[in-house]
Amino acid sequence: MSAHRFSLAWLLLGTWAMGIGALPVMPSLPAVAQNSSNPASEFDRYMQRGYELTAKRDYQSALVNFRRALSLRPNNRYALMAISNVEAYLARDRYAAQSSHRLTFVPTNRGMPGQRIAGATRFGECTQGSMTKIIALVPDNNLGMTAVANPSLFFFVPQSTATSAELILLSEAGDLLLSQQVPLKGKAGILPVTIDASQAKLQPGQKYQWIFSLTCKPNEPDANPFVTGWIERAELDSNLARVMTTMAPADRLPLLVTSQLWNDTLATLVELQQRNPNNPVIKQQWQDLLKSAGIDPQIANMPLLQ
Repeated sequence: MSAHRFSLAWLLLGTWAMGIGALPVMPSLPAVAQNSSNPASEFDRYMQRGYELTAKRDYQSALVNFRRALSLRPNNRYALMAISNVEAYLARDRYAAQSSHRLTFVPTNRGMPGQRIAGATRFGECTQGSMTKIIALVPDNNLGMTAVANPSLFFFVPQSTATSAELILLSEAGDLLLSQQVPLKGKAGILPVTIDASQAKLQPGQKYQWIFSLTCKPNEPDANPFVTGWIERAELDSNLARVMTTMAPADRLPLLVTSQLWNDTLATLVELQQRNPNNPVIKQQWQDLLKSAGIDPQIANMPLLQ
């Protein structure tokens, strides 16, 4: 985003209605049309079986089914994507197929400019403690993917004297779509911020830039510490959506992570941790996922802020 658009977005913040940050909700998958009178085609059966096997971490058998689907519909983008995602996952983590719980994230090849760790500002006294910088929980290519219209973004916020933070959302062209105020309690931890549905809904196939800042100096927003990155709403394969709607949230995790749906994987793990705070498997998956994205290991042990 150009400096002109960045400054314009900040100037507009004061005149926009402010939403309130919310705890993440387990991602609701897009509705899938059902037609009981027409059984799934052979292509659909192979694709669905491939996704089911991916969820069971039988990656080689999943690839066999995806390739059979591709042979029926050469150049089908969903079959090609499924094959590419599973192959990339196995190439990145050769132990993935040997573990029943391991989660490793493989980002897309499409990197975007961003800053996931806040830089120094002249108002550094706003933050306190040993970890003083905002850190965005995003892959190292600065692009998170989601299948939902109003996903949650996740940030480590340090202990600070700031009573609020701000999230703004811009279109790929730089137009301001959303400004949202998020209340803070001064505590350090991982803060989920769900995009306010009354202000914006992500559209399939579109990328958006977000900027998240601590309000250290309300009258000088350009000087506040901030992080910035991108999120894209994926055009989800209907076969993948159909399979995931039949699964419990924990069982969806291998599908979410191999499908590169970073934000939905995080939201699901956060919700599972809130429901089962002492579950060692969920804790380990959370740590594995953040580590695989190159995020400071200390962040994985920080509390989730309510």
